[in-house]
Amino acid sequence: MKKVTKIFALALAFVIIFTLQIPANAATKQARTSKGVYGYIEELTDEYVSIECKDTQDEEFEVQVRDNKGKEVFSQREIGYFFVELSKNKLYSFRVRGMKINYDTDSYDPYTPWSNSVYFSTAQYKLKQVGKTKKAKITTPKVAGISKYTVYMSLKKNGGYKKVKTVKAGKSITVSKFKGKALKAKKNYYFKFVPNKGTETVKSLRIK
Repeated sequence: MKKVTKIFALALAFVIIFTLQIPANAATKQARTSKGVYGYIEELTDEYVSIECKDTQDEEFEVQVRDNKGKEVFSQREIGYFFVELSKNKLYSFRVRGMKINYDTDSYDPYTPWSNSVYFSTAQYKLKQVGKTKKAKITTPKVAGISKYTVYMSLKKNGGYKKVKTVKAGKSITVSKFKGKALKAKKNYYFKFVPNKGTETVKSLRIK
């Protein structure tokens, strides 16, 4: 019985440690409503966002994009793909609803309520090597609606991230080590930025 208890305790400790190392996503990636209607961000840059919508009835959609204060900056009805130009260092949200033609009035009416709102930002993060040293300087932007960013670091773009630090918006940090070892020349390091509100972003820096 003691051996079983010890094995269970070790397994539980491993799960807890593993969980703490996984970066939490800052926002729901899909905007979902009833009747199988949903939308998601296909591509996001600091200048535009492309949003794709799908459903089970092959109808049209209406997408609304709002700024941090809730003011509408974009609203359009399309079959399924939306392209929206944005301003840099801003926090936005989008939501979607299904639209169906009303043959009595010859117009499109919503057949679902609005979905949940998905927040995203055009935050511009700055990465640079500090002079000739093997150190990386990271600067986070000031974006209305975002108060802090959690920074993670990895040698791979799609995994292996370790938390570096939580940084206040507009502040900088300098990184000289990864997993206790000094940064190496001719190596790419990936940094994942997770704001307290909005979608995460990954950027890379090559140490010369």
